[in-house]
Amino acid sequence: MMNKPSTYLKEWEVYISQCGPNSQLKLTEISNIFQQTAALHSALWGMSYFDMQKFNQAWVLSTMRIEIIGDLPKWHQQIDTETWIESLKGMRSIRDFEISHQKKVVAKASSLWVVLNTLRRRPEPLAIPYHDLIQFPDRKATTIPTGKIDLSKPAKTILTHQVKYSDLDIVGHVNNVKYMEWCLDNVDWELLNQNQIKAIDLNFLKEINYNDEIEIKRYNENTYIYFYITRNEEISFAMCIETNNNHL
Repeated sequence: MMNKPSTYLKEWEVYISQCGPNSQLKLTEISNIFQQTAALHSALWGMSYFDMQKFNQAWVLSTMRIEIIGDLPKWHQQIDTETWIESLKGMRSIRDFEISHQKKVVAKASSLWVVLNTLRRRPEPLAIPYHDLIQFPDRKATTIPTGKIDLSKPAKTILTHQVKYSDLDIVGHVNNVKYMEWCLDNVDWELLNQNQIKAIDLNFLKEINYNDEIEIKRYNENTYIYFYITRNEEISFAMCIETNNNHL
């Protein structure tokens, strides 16, 4: 069991390429760090991408909630990222995260992952045994669990985009961080540069692939900003940002 820790802690250094104009860690890079830490933990349990590809499977992100609760770390600073499995059953797993700087938690996240058959492009139960995996159903990372976003807001198109090769990940579809990046690029500069974002909810609903034509739509409501990314008039991704400011 020494090689299969129930929780996993990884120290990272914040690089200049991960920082925005305020020298602080970008929100997209927080998501990247969560993804990389999850991959390292999964590999220790024999559930890495390469292990799962023996069964034509891969973990894909379904929903995530990120809560920012402190000043984000800056260039050259060290951070600790801890992750653990809240639950795993069949084809679904809830994985939680905490990022700490100088022993103070600055960001938390809860995420739902689904096992995807990479040939059939359909979800299916995990083929790798996990009976000895320790789960933490009572240890919650976020104050509100990850969940579904309201998809009925009257959002208007603000941008169109054709998916490029650089948008894709190892599974062959648009990477989850890229969706977040597209939306945050259309958020007011002051909100990002002055750390006015409190929480972000993300829903990944349908795959978007190479050369697909997509529309990015936005709707403001009080302290919330909704984004929908659509393909052929159907929502493939939704993101809801909670801020400290009213946007009406």
